[in-house]
Amino acid sequence: MKPTYHIVSHSHWDREWYKPFEQFRAMLVNMIDDLLELLERDPEFASFTLDGQTSVIEDYLAVRPDRREELIRHIKRGRILTGPWYILPDEFLVSAEATVRNLMVGTGMARAMGGGMKVGYIPDSFGHIAMMPAILKGFGIDSALVYRGFGGEPEQKTSEYRWVAPDGTKALLIHLFRHGYSAGYFHQETEKEILERFKDLKAELDARATTSHRLMMNGGDHHWPDPKLPQTLGLLRRNFEGDFVHSSIPAYVEAVKKQVNGLPEVLGEMRFGYRYAFAVLGGTSSSRMYIKQENWKAQLLMERYVEPLAAVAALAGTRSQQPLVRQAWKNLLQNHPHDSICGCSIDSVHREMMTRFKAVNEIGSSVMETALQKLIPYDDQAFKDDRYVFFFNPSPFERSDVTLAEIKFYLQDIIVGLNPDVTIAPKLPPASGFRLRDEEGVEVPYQVVSRSEGYDITYTNYNYPKQTYADQWSLLVDAKRIPPLGFKGFSIERAGDVPRYSSPLRVGKTFLENDFLRVEVNSKGEVTLKDKVNKMIFPGLNVFENSGDVGDEYNYSYPKKDRWHSSNKGHASVKIVEQGPLRASIQIVVVMRVPDSATPDRRGRSGKTVPVKIISRLSITPASRSLEIVTTVENRAKDHRLRVLFPSGIKTDAVHADSQFCVVERKQRKYHVKEFTIEHPAAVAPMQRFVTVKDAKKALTLFSYGMPEYELKLDGRRTLALTLLRCIGLLAGDDLITRPGGKSGWHNETPEAQCPGTHTFRYALLPHRPEEFEATDLINRESEKFHLPLFPIRRKNETALPLSGSFVSVEPAQLVLSAVKEAEDGKGTILRVYNPVGKEVGGTICFVRPVREAWKARLDETALDRIKLDDGHAIGVKVPPHEIVTIKIL
Repeated sequence: MKPTYHIVSHSHWDREWYKPFEQFRAMLVNMIDDLLELLERDPEFASFTLDGQTSVIEDYLAVRPDRREELIRHIKRGRILTGPWYILPDEFLVSAEATVRNLMVGTGMARAMGGGMKVGYIPDSFGHIAMMPAILKGFGIDSALVYRGFGGEPEQKTSEYRWVAPDGTKALLIHLFRHGYSAGYFHQETEKEILERFKDLKAELDARATTSHRLMMNGGDHHWPDPKLPQTLGLLRRNFEGDFVHSSIPAYVEAVKKQVNGLPEVLGEMRFGYRYAFAVLGGTSSSRMYIKQENWKAQLLMERYVEPLAAVAALAGTRSQQPLVRQAWKNLLQNHPHDSICGCSIDSVHREMMTRFKAVNEIGSSVMETALQKLIPYDDQAFKDDRYVFFFNPSPFERSDVTLAEIKFYLQDIIVGLNPDVTIAPKLPPASGFRLRDEEGVEVPYQVVSRSEGYDITYTNYNYPKQTYADQWSLLVDAKRIPPLGFKGFSIERAGDVPRYSSPLRVGKTFLENDFLRVEVNSKGEVTLKDKVNKMIFPGLNVFENSGDVGDEYNYSYPKKDRWHSSNKGHASVKIVEQGPLRASIQIVVVMRVPDSATPDRRGRSGKTVPVKIISRLSITPASRSLEIVTTVENRAKDHRLRVLFPSGIKTDAVHADSQFCVVERKQRKYHVKEFTIEHPAAVAPMQRFVTVKDAKKALTLFSYGMPEYELKLDGRRTLALTLLRCIGLLAGDDLITRPGGKSGWHNETPEAQCPGTHTFRYALLPHRPEEFEATDLINRESEKFHLPLFPIRRKNETALPLSGSFVSVEPAQLVLSAVKEAEDGKGTILRVYNPVGKEVGGTICFVRPVREAWKARLDETALDRIKLDDGHAIGVKVPPHEIVTIKIL
């Protein structure tokens, strides 16, 4: 059969990278202006793909609204192709729900403009997550076009495969050959050069094709459309056999679908392809760790606090907050392109990212405040004490946690402005103490964390804010039986003292203990964690490892003459810093003297040293199964990597890492790096909420709040290493031992990527039996407790308030709640859970309020099948391994 060569014009448009966003937008405006003129001028220029992301159109129209009709006309006619994404994301460093929102925004925008590619166009992501075929299927997409993360192994020699997700979903996988999405861009070449180069490209395309169709991309990063392409196609037609078509990605995919049969399967995630395919750039999971931490916090805020509260408030009669929620999500999604969230751009780009994260927090907190004013009525009388403290539980199961709160007692008015008619009353005495009581009048224990006097502002919709001086108490509260996805309140009564409460916590000079754990610290700062129930001991934990890094924002690379430093080689300062009925904490201070930078030739580490002070605070509560650790690092060094180590003593070469909508098993292995001519295989890997090591006898799970990079060391103790900082000063270098294939970008100095200053990291360790990993809900319960604290709400109301309420519960807790949100069409509520483990889980989803209708839906919220309701409240579910279940409630 005669071959058909599909030449696809496109531009891969990084919104920000080696230039800031506005400079790239200035280029974008001129590029699209030229494109529109080209399409009008040359009817033979068939089509142009705007990188599969609608954000570039939004960015263009913000400057050129006068060309909106012209642009949409070409989109409707198929001459400009866009979508399905809002932005092309990094897949591993963003949450599953962020990926869903990304497609929701992108497909919605494309549809509104009369277009939208039904292809999973992800040509430049640094690898691909296991569940991407299932996510794409949720938007009616059954194909994906990829480049990185795959290719180069002996069995990977063709262009077409079946990509299989852990839940069994299959997608047609189109793999670009080793020249990627720039192979067919001939604009600056002579006819002779075009013919010579195409001859070699043709041979490789022909060798890889399983059908008569071949794909060649005519474009590149920030490339203008090639106006000479129609003439180039004529040149190729005259000199080579076959049909040469100025085509599109959807046209090529549909042509391939008609001919493929019995394709080889690719299972799960794709993070390899190092040998011949382009680099996967594994160091990006730790570049600019502060960016990853801010992103984690923003995602959790939107997914598990803002959207659920807005949805419940809408059911209670509040005006929909969806326009604000969408705006917050757009700000967040604009931080998710790989050059952004991966931390591999110039410094000014990442400063702008922090501004977007700030906007997400500001919009999100405002939406929450509006929702809570409806759910827990708000008294705007400022000149009163707090009368209640409520806690919102973001989990779909009942929780009893020790949690933080703040309460304030009124002391004095503060008059804003000049008003000679107002007399300020004398300052009242501060509270001597108080009692907390639940709705049944039972006293609730608390522990004072700190106390101060300061300002309190009460806002109102119908007057100026009211400011007072207040007696402020920061507390830990023993908040028991907080309803699932609901709230519970506790009344506050002034008293003459702070009561004493008994506690099972036991504390010594160098140890903490409850009924489940014993934590011991030696003079070197090493931590021993004992699981008293399961009789397990994990010694030598929380040791810090420092090594040289002369890589760049893309890749870790050790210097040829490296020097390693360990925090347990010196003396540590150890002391108890908190000893109360609800929490006990021990502090470890170590000062590591490390080289201040790399040597000028980047082949070694400087002989000059600087101190890096590290303070770890280890805490347990009476019911803790996990040891929580907060570590603060004062970084004064450059060109280095800092990791915290947890020797597991577990006999395994594999880990189970939390990923998007699933948990993946990864086997660690060593490679002969001389075989890898582009990029050495990275020992590190990304996670979402946790990573677990286990064998037949014991298991250890590490929870990480926003630090996604770990490594299972293949040493004698099978040490888990969690990266805290990777400090480098270049966007892209050309002398990396670990990336012999050359640069991945341009030589820009990035001093802020050295991450100077103070950084704080949260992580936790859970020892457990190996069977508890899948057979019980322990991991998810502990994960929710660690990542999603109960949210405190203050109220001054004198009138009675509803002291508890709930929206929905999900049982068992092995089913992970992923989303509760208002439906995009404004009709109903969306609830999503998934089964992360490799066996079926049966359970019940129970709604407190009667439900009129329930429908099983796709990820894009298209209703599929009506679901039977038990008594108008409950839905019985059987969720197969790794499956996502989306329910639309009316």
